[in-house]
Amino acid sequence: MEVKCSICGRKQEITKVHKDFQKLRKDPTAPFICDYCNDRLKFQAREEQKPKQPM
Repeated sequence: MEVKCSICGRKQEITKVHKDFQKLRKDPTAPFICDYCNDRLKFQAREEQKPKQPM
């Protein structure tokens, strides 16, 4: 099944063993976020949570 990332628009082929396969098969309009965007969002959230260093 070919799906499109909701953030970057990259097309990706997923198989039955992918964690989101069942969700996307039932509802093709469900949002899909690729692994690259998922990792990028996690990193940005972690960096934002860090305490700011004084100048």
